[in-house]
Amino acid sequence: MKRCIIVGAGDYFGIPVEITEEDYIIAADAGYKNLKKSGIHPDLLVGDFDSMHIDGVAGTTGPVRDLDIYEDSEKAEYLHHLKQMEVDGIETKVIDPIKNDPDMMACVRLGLEQGFSEFHIIGGTGKRIDHSIANLQILGFLAARGCRGYIYNEFQIITAIHNETQKFPAEMQGYFSALALSDRCRGVTEKGFKYIVNDVELQNTIPTGISNEFVGTEAEISVKDGTLLLIYDQMKVHKFSCCN
Repeated sequence: MKRCIIVGAGDYFGIPVEITEEDYIIAADAGYKNLKKSGIHPDLLVGDFDSMHIDGVAGTTGPVRDLDIYEDSEKAEYLHHLKQMEVDGIETKVIDPIKNDPDMMACVRLGLEQGFSEFHIIGGTGKRIDHSIANLQILGFLAARGCRGYIYNEFQIITAIHNETQKFPAEMQGYFSALALSDRCRGVTEKGFKYIVNDVELQNTIPTGISNEFVGTEAEISVKDGTLLLIYDQMKVHKFSCCN
C-alpha cells in the first residue's frame, strides 16, 4: 500500500520505517531540516514557515483579527488557495500563518486529497506538548475517516482505532497501552496479552489501560464504540492487520 510519510520539526531520531519509491514524503515546515539530516529529498514542503526561514515568505504571526476556530473545519478550502513556489527544487506550499490548522494537519489533509489512507508521522512529538497532543488528535481524525495514522517517537509507536479491531503478530514484544481518545470507549476487549480485558468501558478522564504486555502469542484489541489510542514498543518488523 502506498504511504504518506510526514516529517515534522519535533524530536527526530531518524526514519524508523523503510522508505520505498512508492512512498510520498511531505516535510512539515522545519521538518525539512530533519529530512536533510537523513539525506532524504521530500516530494512536498508545506508550512507557514514560522520556524524555518524561507526567502520570500514572511513567517510572521500576521495582523490581529478575530478567528472562528471551527470555520471551514471540514472542507478546509484554504488548501486550494495556497501560495506555491519551489525551495531547493521541491514543490512548496505556503500556508497563511493566521489559520486554525497546524502545519501537520494541513499536510495530512493534502495527503488525503491525493488519496492516501496510511500516514506515518515522524518528528511529531517533542518540546511543544501542545503540538504533540494536537498530533494525537490527528490520529483520531484519521481513524474516524477509515484511515490509519502512526506517530513515532524514539522508542514507541502510537496509532488510533475507531470501532474496529487491531491484531498483532506473535513476535511483538514489550509494553502495550490503550487509552480513550474519545470521551468514552465502549466494548473494549484485549486478547492474547498478559492481562485479558473483556468488554469494558474506558474514559478519557481516567488513565486506565496502561502497561499491558505482549507475551509471545498473537494478540488483538477491539473497541465497539469509540476511538482508542494504542501505544506500543517499536520493533524492526512493524506488521499487523486491522479489520472492522
